[in-house]
Amino acid sequence: MCYFIIEHEMNPLLTFVSLSFFVISLTLTTFNAQAVEEVTFSAGAPLDGFQAQIIIPVLIEAFKRNGVRFKAEHNPSLRSLQKSNSGAVDGELHRIYDFHKVSGGKYPNLIRIDSKILSVWLVAYSTKNITINNWQDLKKYNVVYYLGRKNVEKALGNIMPPSQLKTVNNDLQAFKVLAAKRTDIVISESINGQAIINSSAEFKDIKEIAKLNEATIYAYIHKKHEKLGIHVAETIKEMKKDRSFYKIVEKVLQSYQ
Repeated sequence: MCYFIIEHEMNPLLTFVSLSFFVISLTLTTFNAQAVEEVTFSAGAPLDGFQAQIIIPVLIEAFKRNGVRFKAEHNPSLRSLQKSNSGAVDGELHRIYDFHKVSGGKYPNLIRIDSKILSVWLVAYSTKNITINNWQDLKKYNVVYYLGRKNVEKALGNIMPPSQLKTVNNDLQAFKVLAAKRTDIVISESINGQAIINSSAEFKDIKEIAKLNEATIYAYIHKKHEKLGIHVAETIKEMKKDRSFYKIVEKVLQSYQ
């Protein structure tokens, strides 16, 4: 014991180096224990839709630059939110900017990855000659929309009784209901909606009748990965600067022309 004390007093540099090595080793051990190798995000809409076709490759690249593999899976919208909020999966692929406001704060464990990925227009479609100038004008009609659109749910819920509203599991089902003349109007996104109309003669009588509002789209990550989410947001901003982000977007847009 005495010998140790003498050595300690005689070798302050050695002691400092030893302590520094211990602190660095402890830090690295802690970091490695918390390191994430792979994340899975859930989407409430099919993965072959317009939004997913852009967001998935963007996030694959953004997470890759942070040393993390990215995967996506599809679940029905409410199931998707339950899984991502509970931590069963690591995040939500695409939701609007003010998602927590329109969903009434029901999913507090989801944190927005703060770099916008998309802007989309919500559009009204019909087979009838209907004039729509704003959301209020919809209250005279029966409306169908995809269940996952919390902003549409909130907007319509404030002006229309439930008896005039119908929800379905995806946009394609909504357009099939409209084509069968079982509703007056469908609310969908402009690019996705037009792609569905162009996909089959079944929808030839459906046309856009009004643009309702523009929505900005973000990915959301579970709070257990909050720091990773901050890094990914910065990486998406870097991808915009180096143009790799826009190359992904342009490639998808070309496939819809």
